[in-house]
Amino acid sequence: MKGTVPPKGSQQWKKNETIINNNPTLKQARDKSEGIEKAKHRYGTTGAGKGSARRGGNEQAYRDNWDKIFGKKDV
Repeated sequence: MKGTVPPKGSQQWKKNETIINNNPTLKQARDKSEGIEKAKHRYGTTGAGKGSARRGGNEQAYRDNWDKIFGKKDV
């Protein structure tokens, strides 16, 4: 039936929760309706991430301490 919520813990409820948890927009709407809305970045909708690139820092110190950081590699 349209507009009804399945009983918590039922098979249909579990299926719905899986779908909701995999979709940031649905997850945010569900949390808002339950009064537990979080900051927007918690839903993965910003698209901004740290990435793998190093940011800032002293490049010379990094080069000088490479072995301390990563260990010597035996060739």
